[in-house]
Amino acid sequence: MTNANRAVVLTVDAGSGSCRALTWDESGRVLSLVQEEWAYDISEHPGGLDFNTEKGWTSIANCIRGALAEGESTIHPEDVVAVTCTSMREGFVVYDKDGSEIWAIPNVDSRAQKEAADLLDEGYGEEFFRESGDWTSLAASARLRWIRNNEPDLWSRAAHMTMLADWVLYRLSGEFVSDPSLGSSSALFNLKERDWSTTIADTLGIGHLLPRVAESGTVIGHVTAKAAAETGLREGTPVVTGGADTQLGLLGAGIVDNKQVGVVGGTYWLTSGIVDSPMLDPQMRLRTLCHAQPGQWMIEGCGFAHGMSTRWVRDGLVRAANPSIGIDDGYPFLTELAGAVPPGANGVHYFASNVMNTRSWKHPVPSIVGLSPFDIDGTGLGSVFRAVMEEGTYVARGHKELLEDVWGEPITNVAFVGGPSRSDLWCQMVSDVLNVDVRIPDVSEGTCLGAALCALVGAGVYATLADGVHATVRTAKELTPNAEAVDAYNELYPKWRALNDHMLEAADKGLAPYMWVGAGAASPLSQ
Repeated sequence: MTNANRAVVLTVDAGSGSCRALTWDESGRVLSLVQEEWAYDISEHPGGLDFNTEKGWTSIANCIRGALAEGESTIHPEDVVAVTCTSMREGFVVYDKDGSEIWAIPNVDSRAQKEAADLLDEGYGEEFFRESGDWTSLAASARLRWIRNNEPDLWSRAAHMTMLADWVLYRLSGEFVSDPSLGSSSALFNLKERDWSTTIADTLGIGHLLPRVAESGTVIGHVTAKAAAETGLREGTPVVTGGADTQLGLLGAGIVDNKQVGVVGGTYWLTSGIVDSPMLDPQMRLRTLCHAQPGQWMIEGCGFAHGMSTRWVRDGLVRAANPSIGIDDGYPFLTELAGAVPPGANGVHYFASNVMNTRSWKHPVPSIVGLSPFDIDGTGLGSVFRAVMEEGTYVARGHKELLEDVWGEPITNVAFVGGPSRSDLWCQMVSDVLNVDVRIPDVSEGTCLGAALCALVGAGVYATLADGVHATVRTAKELTPNAEAVDAYNELYPKWRALNDHMLEAADKGLAPYMWVGAGAASPLSQ
């Protein structure tokens, strides 16, 4: 039987490496979670990665059905009062006039190098940045122009465009809608208006593609009969706008006040500061997007591939050598080894990411420097993993310093969320490297909690997102910097930055490949 006294919401997370469905009660407690990994199709076009919408939707529908069936007790479709979605940013889907998907990409697709360079050559780089808050590196502007230039037949059929989480909501409700946090990640927004930029749309000739915009937490439609049959949800269940993964991660961490800062650890590490006006970095290093909370914006620095780097050590070294070590056991084993290594990892440095520069966003080939065949104990697996951990915090420090430069004032405390925040060692490392007090929210699924709050607002359980935050978000622990470690990292961090510059210089000279280059980064106008 259903429980008429409980309000359950369901959230979908269309992430970089997997999709998940979770159910929540109104206190922000996870009732069930089901996950399926997915991968992208390698395009025949250099740098291209395609998102398979049919396979993706099958995985999402499977997860939703699983989330309704699992947990402490079966969740009946009638219990679910609202459903929403969060996703990676920048990726998007294009549809024909009948609403069929005809082109889709994830965020890291980089096929539009020429088109981005052309936009810069035509003088649009700084103009678009001043309005949208982002450069061409991951912008939809270059990617849409790529379709026009390379797939003219497809372009002639294009009638709609949405971001990835919006695509999930479309599959559920049949409505084309975006919210400001996801929409602004396309770099097609007017930040001040929190809506699509008519200037950019007219320049690109894409105004006919853009959906209506509704703030996070808005009911945009209801689950259709077709979606109900595919997912097990009740037909007519309210479908609510969610938002971008990072912004909802900040929401789930309780970051809704001006000048609050959060570090979101995961596949990518995002260091983000919240502001009450659409403030831009005048040097165009950091980017600005809309926050999920209405009337707020977010200035952000993005670090690449940190979660993938730790997974490489776990699976490519530890589990490859000893397959009997389970996935869940790999990180605790490595963290114990790293905890016995002093700051600086005995001279071992790891490189994959870079401190953000939106005008010329480049990342060196992943490398480990400082291994010694004469000191196997000192530069072995524990030092390697500590170096990988330290790299994530070094990039966060670089972005924290850029935020301080833009704001003109010091940052003394941050919230740290995401998978790495479950590691006591990593939490203390963030405090020591950034030399700040660190608050760890008592939440294991911060991004999806942010999505759940959107759904609960849409269902009328909370009047505003801030009300939902105050009712559900608690602090698990707080840390302060260790003075001795702070001194050590104040000497180590500049060395890591200098070595990273050398890695990028080698790639610039063609001596080594880049791990990733943002579209337009190779243009002289991006330097």
